[in-house]
Amino acid sequence: MRTLKILLVLVAVILSGFSKDSQKTEAGVVVPMKYWGTIFPDHSKGDIPCTPVEAGITHARYGYNQGHQTHGGQLIPELSTWEITGCSTDFATKLNVSQVEGVITVANGDSYSYTCIMIIDIVTKSVNINLTVTGGTGRFEGATGEIILNGGYDGNIIPISGEGFITFRK
Repeated sequence: MRTLKILLVLVAVILSGFSKDSQKTEAGVVVPMKYWGTIFPDHSKGDIPCTPVEAGITHARYGYNQGHQTHGGQLIPELSTWEITGCSTDFATKLNVSQVEGVITVANGDSYSYTCIMIIDIVTKSVNINLTVTGGTGRFEGATGEIILNGGYDGNIIPISGEGFITFRK
């Protein structure tokens, strides 16, 4: 009998740990998410000029992401692509701001779409990304969320990491 009580307590402790990080809402289950990865621009597919055009600043219009995230695992780089849809540079604040649309595909082939604003400090080369999840496929169907990523521009790549949350539909 004592062994059974210990076993039940152990099971209760283990199960309580699984529900600790998630929270149920009317919209679905909200789970925290962490992301570690690298952004790879692909200049072979063309560049996009930033405004003001006369400043001569351009970015690769397309690229891909490589890395790892919780609630998905390893990213599939060739399916984790992005496109810059617009960019501008403010020389007074020394910031370059890009609007980006993309998709992240995780190890099992499920994916989510996103839009984001990427801000690059042209002096320090620091990068801040405010990403909004806008739906997806598989377990990400109907998902929403917000993820904040930070990193630095390192030549032609951008190592980034950050965290946020994803709400999975009920």
